[in-house]
Amino acid sequence: ALALAACEKTLDFPFEYKQPKLVLNCVLSNTSEIDFTVSRSMHILDTKEIVMIPDADVIIFEDGNPLQVVPVSDGEGNYHAAYIPEAGHTYKFQVSKDKFETIEAEVKMGEATTINSLSGKNKYESDQDVYYYGADFDINLNFNDNPNEENYYMINVSAILPDELVEYFRDNYYSYEMLDSSYRLNLECNDMNVSTSSNNTLLYLSDEIISSGNYTMKFSAHDYRDIYGVFYEIEYYNDNGNEGENITEDPEIEDLPFYREFEYRLIVHVKSINKDYYQYQKSYDLYIENDGNPFAEPTLVKTNVKNGLGILGASGEVTDTIKFTIKNPYLEEEDE
Repeated sequence: ALALAACEKTLDFPFEYKQPKLVLNCVLSNTSEIDFTVSRSMHILDTKEIVMIPDADVIIFEDGNPLQVVPVSDGEGNYHAAYIPEAGHTYKFQVSKDKFETIEAEVKMGEATTINSLSGKNKYESDQDVYYYGADFDINLNFNDNPNEENYYMINVSAILPDELVEYFRDNYYSYEMLDSSYRLNLECNDMNVSTSSNNTLLYLSDEIISSGNYTMKFSAHDYRDIYGVFYEIEYYNDNGNEGENITEDPEIEDLPFYREFEYRLIVHVKSINKDYYQYQKSYDLYIENDGNPFAEPTLVKTNVKNGLGILGASGEVTDTIKFTIKNPYLEEEDE
């Protein structure tokens, strides 16, 4: 042990310092205005936080012509341009900043696909089972694929609760997760042609294996939010008080329509994405999975930014909805 303890040697690694590069991260969508970030690259031994660039000069081109919309910075490296990209057009970003090399990236917006059919089933028959095990759904999705084009797809699922329920719980500490409109359900798919993101909220598919002009996917979606527990928390603290005070105001929750049952909507998002964005997401997920693993090979994250780093992606999105009726499992027996 003493001999081994003495076996130490300091090695000087020949890391070459390179001038930082500008980093652009942006995914264009046919359903929203343009949002993106500009930052700078970090050295491998740099321990600082990511450095954002709040005052870069950005020009956006559509089919070679500058857009008559100037991106606005919020002062923290986040930019917004009040323009919704359209399918069939090519968009180029040109980003410049003093002491940095000017970067460029270009992408063509593709057409969104069409959802042919969508169905879903709650895995649990009892609402009490849903309370103990979470909201779990089996989903069948069929969408079109152009066999004459190289296409890539990304699928995610979100959930929407009734406005009156959200409004009633808005100021309640115990239900803040319910109100997150950006919450994505966890997805699981046994299809060998489908891969899942590192956080299990996205499914990826390449049409290399699709030959029939449409494709059917079967997968499950799980909502980990404690929707049912909220009713219990509200009732408990209304009856017992929180340091002598109720946490909700009149009217009492028992008198509101959604207390007995409410409509729960699953929104399935099917996005047609470009190849660079597909490869970027796949490589980024691999990077996250290998992070901290000393035995894993270094992972290079895909970039399509000239003279810099990052990604300019394109997404044509279409959505469809499945509706479920959720019943309150805490109703008294005589009220059921």
